[in-house]
Amino acid sequence: MKRTLSLILSFAFFISSFSGVISAQAKSTSQLRSEKQKIQQQIDSAQSKLNELSAQKQKNEEYLETLRSKINLMQDKIDSLEEDKAALQAEIDAISAKITKTEQDIADAQAKIDQKQAEFDQTYQVYCQRLRAMYISGSASTLEVLLTCKDVSSMLTRAQMVKSVSQQDSAILDDLMTKMQEIEKEKKKLEEKRTELTKDKEQLESNKKELQSSIDEIDSSKSELDAEVAECNEVMRKLSSQSSEYKELIETNQAQLEQVESEIRAAIASASRGSGSISGSRGSGSGELGYPTDSRTISAGYPNYSSGGYHGGIDFPVRTGSNVYAAASGKVILVKYLNYSYGRYIIIDHGNGLSTLYAHNSEILVKQGQKVSRGQRIAKSGSTGNSTGPHCHFEVRVNGSRVNPNNYL
Repeated sequence: MKRTLSLILSFAFFISSFSGVISAQAKSTSQLRSEKQKIQQQIDSAQSKLNELSAQKQKNEEYLETLRSKINLMQDKIDSLEEDKAALQAEIDAISAKITKTEQDIADAQAKIDQKQAEFDQTYQVYCQRLRAMYISGSASTLEVLLTCKDVSSMLTRAQMVKSVSQQDSAILDDLMTKMQEIEKEKKKLEEKRTELTKDKEQLESNKKELQSSIDEIDSSKSELDAEVAECNEVMRKLSSQSSEYKELIETNQAQLEQVESEIRAAIASASRGSGSISGSRGSGSGELGYPTDSRTISAGYPNYSSGGYHGGIDFPVRTGSNVYAAASGKVILVKYLNYSYGRYIIIDHGNGLSTLYAHNSEILVKQGQKVSRGQRIAKSGSTGNSTGPHCHFEVRVNGSRVNPNNYL
């Protein structure tokens, strides 16, 4: 009985704890949906402005920046949907675990009922056999049994026997009634668990439908995002062809971009350990580095484009195939041929924690591990990767972090 009570209390604690978890998750899901709704309102506002500008045939910088803003909001929406999806999946997993436990509890409860029913049937059979024997033998009344005694001693003995038999019959009957009550109690608990199981299964199906709806919305949003990115990149190319400011196209694959940056930092860190000395940058206009191209014209500066978007280096607009030079003597520590991000790019380590990066080349003329001299031709300019036109994207890094190249030229 104590073990049964312990199991019931443990199950009640599990249900209480589980309800708390579900409540907390539901609150989190509700917050996510509220954020998603706000993002959607901002997206709708941006789209309304885009429609107005498009109708006026004003696909200019304002249109481009509004489109970029919408793209950023679309990405935020997708991120929010992904979080919502993760929260729903967590709820589904928790409910599934609860269903599995409830099903096991139901099986255990049914086994317990079957055991009690078997005990009841056995006791009931014994009692019925006893009643049947008494009926067949035509058992005399208690008074008759006592009056047929020959002496007082026999009377006392028979009286004790009659009392014992009567108590035994009463005990058997009491045991039968107790077992019946226990069986009915267990059956009631079993029905409650079955009702709870049905509700959990309904909730599980509802969450699965909601999860699929979230997945469908993510797919739809990603398709819309891809279309907006394609239009944005096309507008950027058009505007870039009308000016000398070539920009990096929008790239939505964040994993790829993070991988690029990770490889760059790892190469620079490895080179710095090899050279031994790592120091900070020098002052403004130190003249430590030479220009990477024959052109001194800068179309996009550091750290922003004219439109305000982040730009981690400076751009020299030159025709495809123009010479790209090493800004200082050093060792080539990374050569990459990508069809996204920096495209075909080179990194040179100059020692003391200083390194330079040359991106979007059409052809690379050096190899990783090669030592180069200041002014040595290392590549031919181009527009590989996510670039809107031919130029040399030039970065200066100190201990792996981007700094203003103008402070070194």
